[in-house]
Amino acid sequence: MSDLQLFNASAKERGLIDIVSQHEPALHPNEELVFGLGTALHQAGLPSHRLESMLERVAIRLGVKVHSFSLPTGLLLCSERAGLPVTMLIRLPPQATNLEKLRRLTVEAEALARGSQPPDGALARIRALSETPPRWGRGACVLGFTLSAAAFSVFFGGGGRELLIATAVGLCVGLVALLYGNKRGANRRFELAAAGVAGLIAGATDVYWIPLASGLIILLPGLALVDAIEELANGHLVSGVAKAAGVGVVLLALIFGVLLAVNLEDLILGAGTTAETIAFPKWVAIPALGVVTLGSIFRFQARLKDWIWVFLASAVAFGGSRLGATLGNPLMGPFLGALLLGFGANLYARLCHPTPQLLLVPGLALLVPGSFGLQSMNFMLSGDSMTGIEQGFQMFMAAIAIVAGLLFSNRLIKAESTRTT
Repeated sequence: MSDLQLFNASAKERGLIDIVSQHEPALHPNEELVFGLGTALHQAGLPSHRLESMLERVAIRLGVKVHSFSLPTGLLLCSERAGLPVTMLIRLPPQATNLEKLRRLTVEAEALARGSQPPDGALARIRALSETPPRWGRGACVLGFTLSAAAFSVFFGGGGRELLIATAVGLCVGLVALLYGNKRGANRRFELAAAGVAGLIAGATDVYWIPLASGLIILLPGLALVDAIEELANGHLVSGVAKAAGVGVVLLALIFGVLLAVNLEDLILGAGTTAETIAFPKWVAIPALGVVTLGSIFRFQARLKDWIWVFLASAVAFGGSRLGATLGNPLMGPFLGALLLGFGANLYARLCHPTPQLLLVPGLALLVPGSFGLQSMNFMLSGDSMTGIEQGFQMFMAAIAIVAGLLFSNRLIKAESTRTT
């Protein structure tokens, strides 16, 4: 008997051929709903461990057994049914976090997971939400880059000159992002171009470091690094390692772009001098928090009516990190900031809304260890490799401290919603 005959006989004994002969659809309606929800949440920016947990809860409620495996560039889904399992691999390009879509999709997913909403018509609503155009257009996104860079110049201890130059750097970086559009996440040409433009503008002035750091802090993948460490800590090794590798590639692209710009400027203008920085008073950080809140709303596609939550998240993260820094250990700042932020975000999710991401994403944007990465880059460019390596190590240690704070906050209070509105 041939191998094909043996396979057919074995398949017939298990009932596989009978199932195929009945021409069953590849996906049952509830399976298709889970698969569609997973794709939508992935593209909205939900981290892998939260995505897989959400899909498991929805699948259990719908009476199907679905295994999910989320990656930064794709989603692997398998429905375990009697007789003929169905596996689907979906290639998904990386997308920026869209808090508005994530909020609405999470409401839909939580309603399905709790059984407060029937599955009929849910897939159509999920697909309609996925196809909704971004709340803020390209002009608002450029404004978001500009406002964020201006605010970070204050956080980094800059003064009036640094504020003006950082605003110009942020504006030009935003225009480069506008030029690349949706394709900027597909390769590293965007980071190279943006770093080069930022380096040219900052290098032509006598206040080089703070404007450069303020303009590029937005592009540094500190948030992705935190996600990578958190996924590794939660046992999602493949996704965590992939994101960590992507962080390294982006950082190298930024270093190379700035290096090209600085060398070109030295050839044309010669080496410049660095002027003394006269920092703003400390109280200026309060209005700067309002400015960075507006920038975060535009960058992360949040609703303007949610500004108070974004502002509170930014204030808690900023205040917690500054308070922790006074305790004598530089890692206590990001740890305490993340602990307070995670506790507040989970409490918000439990009482008001099913997703803590509305507070976590803009808050973590102020905690991400991008400043260590920029300092590492600065020392590398100036030839002090050992100090640069130490600062790079501090960047990873700060990311670990942030993740530790988030893990402790998750143990203190679970992000389980009690409302559906």
